[in-house]
Amino acid sequence: MTFTLAAVMALNGNGTKGKDSAKAWNRALGRRLAHFRKMRGYSQREMARRVSVVQVVVSDYEVGKLRLSAEMASRFAAALDVPIQELLQIAKPLPVETPRKPNRRVLQRLEKIERLPRRKQEALLTTIDAFLQTAESPRAS
Repeated sequence: MTFTLAAVMALNGNGTKGKDSAKAWNRALGRRLAHFRKMRGYSQREMARRVSVVQVVVSDYEVGKLRLSAEMASRFAAALDVPIQELLQIAKPLPVETPRKPNRRVLQRLEKIERLPRRKQEALLTTIDAFLQTAESPRAS
């Protein structure tokens, strides 16, 4: 059975079928939420920071323990930079994308940075952040 918001709302009465449908909706929406989060490369902790909740709340939404309110759906959609319709459209299959593998040379350098003293790490990360900020900003013509 394909679940849409209208179908879940129609079945969400006092009967067990409504409760089962609502649980199925929450699980499907949670999987969709996790999919978009992973596509953006966000950890649950980063996602929680972006929507101003704690990490366990993001986890509870993703496994279907919590029902997504309109406000939270809007906050998640904004944080993930996806239209809210796309986030809520669980009847639509998720695109299958092969995850991009991290560059091995970059990972090796990150491991070296992690071995540096904290003060040198901070100095290096400040330099990297400044470089990335100028690389991402639009160039004046």
